[in-house]
Amino acid sequence: MAAITPSWALETTADGEVKEKTSGPGGQWRALNVGPDLIRSLLMRKFKSPTPIQRAAIPPALSTPPRDILGMARTGSGKTLAYLIPLLQRTGSTHHGQGPRALILCPSRELAVQIYSVGKDLARGMNKGNGKGKNKDEGEEDEEGKGKEGLRWAVIIGGEGMDAQFEKMSSNPDIVIATPGRFLHLIVEMHMDLRHLQTVIYDEADRLFEMGFDVQLREILHRLPSTRQNLLFSATLPSSVAEFAKAGLVNPLLVRLDAEQKISPDLSLKFLSVKPGEKEASLLVLLREIIGKPNQPQPADPSSAPQAIVFVATKHHVDYVAELLSTTGYRTSLIYSSLDQVARQQQLAGFRNHQTDILVVTDVAARGLDIPVMDHVINYDFPAGPRIFVHRVGRTARAGRKGTAYSLIVKEDFPYLCDLHTFLGTERMGEPVEALRSLPIEQLSENIEYVFHNLDETAPHLTSLRNVMRKGQGMFERSRTKANPTSYRQAKALASALSNNPPRIDDMFEDAMEDEVNEEKARLLAKVAAFTPSETVFEVGKRESESAVIMKKRRKTVDERQKRVSKAEAEKSTASGMEKAPVKELPAPQLPTKNFKDPSFYLDHTQRGAEAEKGYSLKSGVESLSGAITDMTADEGTGPKAQKASQLSWDRKKHKFIKKNGSADGEKMIRSESGALLPASYSSGKYQEWKSKRKHMSDGPVEALGGGRRGRHGPPGQKRKAEDRDGEEDAGGKGGKNQGNVKGKGKDDFKQKTPGKPGKKGTKQSSGLKSAMDIRKQREIAQKRKEKNARKPHKFRK
Repeated sequence: MAAITPSWALETTADGEVKEKTSGPGGQWRALNVGPDLIRSLLMRKFKSPTPIQRAAIPPALSTPPRDILGMARTGSGKTLAYLIPLLQRTGSTHHGQGPRALILCPSRELAVQIYSVGKDLARGMNKGNGKGKNKDEGEEDEEGKGKEGLRWAVIIGGEGMDAQFEKMSSNPDIVIATPGRFLHLIVEMHMDLRHLQTVIYDEADRLFEMGFDVQLREILHRLPSTRQNLLFSATLPSSVAEFAKAGLVNPLLVRLDAEQKISPDLSLKFLSVKPGEKEASLLVLLREIIGKPNQPQPADPSSAPQAIVFVATKHHVDYVAELLSTTGYRTSLIYSSLDQVARQQQLAGFRNHQTDILVVTDVAARGLDIPVMDHVINYDFPAGPRIFVHRVGRTARAGRKGTAYSLIVKEDFPYLCDLHTFLGTERMGEPVEALRSLPIEQLSENIEYVFHNLDETAPHLTSLRNVMRKGQGMFERSRTKANPTSYRQAKALASALSNNPPRIDDMFEDAMEDEVNEEKARLLAKVAAFTPSETVFEVGKRESESAVIMKKRRKTVDERQKRVSKAEAEKSTASGMEKAPVKELPAPQLPTKNFKDPSFYLDHTQRGAEAEKGYSLKSGVESLSGAITDMTADEGTGPKAQKASQLSWDRKKHKFIKKNGSADGEKMIRSESGALLPASYSSGKYQEWKSKRKHMSDGPVEALGGGRRGRHGPPGQKRKAEDRDGEEDAGGKGGKNQGNVKGKGKDDFKQKTPGKPGKKGTKQSSGLKSAMDIRKQREIAQKRKEKNARKPHKFRK
């Protein structure tokens, strides 16, 4: 590949220096001011040349002073390295021990773990001390928390134990990768000091700044230093920087690549028109075509076996579809947000290691996950917005590979399909009528019979899962966002067009396409589906009755009026659709008119591409309108919501109205430094309990935990603090009079110490550690109980 010299390099260096920088291995990275250690690590991992987003984002991120960047590029274009390279370049290779210096926020746990593995792997190939130290072997496994020599990492995500995360943060990591909710919990609980933070990175920034993370992000940003550098990256970023004003951007640089090309050119889109009752059968037909029949023998090379990701609407869909495919014989993994963290990691690891062929997920896996050699994505439930569609199909066709995205479309999804057509454009997607395809009827009929008869008999639990899934589908349809009003009008026209001309069979079913019988059967079924009887159920069998004659006359009158109305609407639509009609179909003008529009001075009433840009916006029209409403009656209190805070609620236990002190669901709240209301569980004292158990020397962060045994007192001249004294224990009966271990038998071993004699100071709580004597006594008691229970029972008298 020919070397590409960026424009900024030509402005700051001479021609000879540019040639010297870009020549040789790693020359293109050297031209971006990337250090030699990072270049060596990149070349070892086969990253020979930067991608367009890396060429545009790395130089300003490394400039002095560093600039805030908003970077947008399509999925699979190298955005992760675009911010990890400047981060590692600025952080250096030594551990300073002054607290976190870089923070990476991401919306999902799987994405956080993936960023950690990529960053640790990239940093492992760097030399210590800028090339002067000795580098570790590539195959050497480091501990979590040490990605490269001297540089500490920490992954803070939900679903894990708090004690382990307290230990990670107490060791002063240099780079923290976290989800907003758990990281805010640790900040409040530990009273964390973030004044040394230099860089904050928001991966999938548009998802982070949506309403779900609004409170957490506002509180986190309030505690960050104002001198930080902000890097925001996503595949779908709006052009309006004002939507990210809460991030505290200073002189931001907007880098939007491939804004016209939202998805990869190597991605093939297929839209299949199905009925709601045919979704399960359609999914089985697709999987047999792209993956193969179930229960096939495993190939010699498991990595060569095809895999697919199936996106569904809710976790109830995940349970049903995964169980359906497993019962059919496919090896299936599943992931959704409320699944246990350990189970999520196991399911994803099994799919990545090719132990399973199909991954059934909700939108929790739609962003950021990079699964190698992913060729197929199936939208079992069509997404409610173009942004979600872009992130879903972006799991395939990454890094120059080919991929295909299949979408099952029912009639209720037509408005969202028209929204997607407006967003992607006709050149990329084609007209909806032409883009829609169908599946072979014979294969559909066989699979419908197989799912609803054979499987229901062999696996009766599928029926209950299906009923739960249908209830979840109803709730999902009521709660999902509405499409554009124009799209609903286009959807009606699309439905009427398909009723006359049904979509043809997709090209991948070549055998079925050549069969003319299937085509005739499809036309016949389309006519039957579009058939509407002329009589109502009340008229069947009563043609000669008086009521039937009255209804017949009434229907004749209504039909004539409907014809007049439809004719008038057709004339209006013809007049309004003159610009959209082809030139050959336009009637000749009666009088010649001249166009007086001057192209050099003419301004359109809307911005070019405004409709497509709406797909990137973080707020819908309803949210924007609700934000502009102010409650004028709430003239007292701290804000417009003061009225709602004073409302009473009915307590079913006390049988009276009570005033809640917390959130809407009755949870207790505390007010943070920024004035935001946070759950009271964020400040529960867990860190102080953990700290007393670990017997820290001071309140400050500890560099190394789990070291050798220390003395009772700290350094000379330093007073012992209350937390240290509370955490001490008497390991061998030494110490004060009331500092012995907890005494008792059975359950009393786990109780707290009782206060001392009246007039004397009570004893402290136990640390939970037992002495050898207590352990010996407990074992003797357990042995006696065991012997007692082993005796033969007494015989009852008659």
